[in-house]
Order: sequence, then C-alpha cells, then structure tokens
Amino acid sequence: MFCALYSFQDELRYERNLILQGDYWRLLSAHFVHLNFIHLAMNLVGYWVFLVMCGHLFSLKQISLNIFILALGISLGLLLLQVDFQWYLGFSGVLYGLLVLGSLHIALREQFTLGALIFSMLIFKLGLDTYTDQASASAQLIGAPVATAAHVYGLIMGLLLSLPLLASKLHLKNASNNKK
Repeated sequence: MFCALYSFQDELRYERNLILQGDYWRLLSAHFVHLNFIHLAMNLVGYWVFLVMCGHLFSLKQISLNIFILALGISLGLLLLQVDFQWYLGFSGVLYGLLVLGSLHIALREQFTLGALIFSMLIFKLGLDTYTDQASASAQLIGAPVATAAHVYGLIMGLLLSLPLLASKLHLKNASNNKK
C-alpha cells in the first residue's frame, strides 16, 4: 500500500504548479510516497494503529474507497484553498481522516466513550501541532515541515465521510422518539 519510491518522489509528490499543468495523478500519488524511512515508518505505524482499533468496522473495499476519497479530498483542499502550499507527500493527512472516521464509527456503533476519546485525542494532537512547537519534533524526524494543513483537510474529509453514519443514527433516534 505504501511506496517508499525515493527516486520517484519528484514525479509522484503533490506539486501545485505541476498539477495545474496537468499532472493530475499527483493528487493521489503524493499520499503514497515518503521523504525517508522514518517518515514511511511513522505512517505505517499510524495505519497499523487504525487497523487494530478500527479495521474490524470496515471491509477492505470500504477502507480502500475511503483512502481514495480522503487522498483526493485532501489534495483538492490543498489545491483549491491553500494556494501558497507548494508541495506535499506522505500518508498522515489520510491517517487523520481514517482515524476520525473510525473513532466516530466506534463511538456510534460500539463504545461511545472509547470513540469519543480517540476523536478528542486527534483534535488535541492537531491543536498541539497547529499552535505549539510540537510539530517541530516530527519535522526533525522526517527532515521537512509537518503539513498540518493536510491533517486539517484529512480531519474534515473524515467528518464528511462520517455524515451517512451520523445521519442514520439521527434518523433512528428520531424514529424511536416519534414512536414514544
């Protein structure tokens, strides 16, 4: 699933100017290349955490579709809303989206407290990265700035992908309240 194609980074990473010139594959491929082994390992650990905590909630087809939608949504968010954002690579934005989606599924389908805790931890981590120097430790590990904007768009996309579940839970709750 993850590529560490170091010699092809320049051809696969998100690069705004080249996407605008027609290199549309970069909207997806950027999420599967990494700066170095540490960057790849951090993303693989994050994906493993998602699979352990939330993998049972989704089929392989659902996970694959969610990854595709998250990657495309993050890249389009960067392209359309972050005009100063020039390049990006890595899976961390997609991980934020997957973990948001998984945490909400856990909260609404299995164990509310656990799902809410995971969701709260993601928001807390994103806040730390955004408003403190917390991201600089990760940046030193991977040798590049942390793309917090990609994490924000991943979180937003995860929330959007959760809307059908949220709507069905509200519908079921309203239906049971109307029967009373």
